[in-house]
Amino acid sequence: GFRVGMKLEAVDKKNPTFICVATVTDMVDNRFLVHFDNWDESYDYWYEAASPHIHPVGWCKEHKRTLITPPDYPHAKHFSWEKYLEETSSLPAPARAFKV
Repeated sequence: GFRVGMKLEAVDKKNPTFICVATVTDMVDNRFLVHFDNWDESYDYWYEAASPHIHPVGWCKEHKRTLITPPDYPHAKHFSWEKYLEETSSLPAPARAFKV
């Protein structure tokens, strides 16, 4: 399942056309807090595994959607999940964890 520190792609509920690079930052029971990387904490949201607003790493590319990279990320034009996971010493949330 999901663990603190794992990366995923998450919809900004205030701007539903934005699907952003995000990190699981807290967990309570079956809910987890998602932080949009390099954004203010006021944008953080609580989700459940069955939420239609979260996707595994690579979902945007697979569905030809635009992934919003972290603000001020130096390689935004050529964003690579593989490189970003390495740079942040992170793991992607496993696709099987998403219950949609």
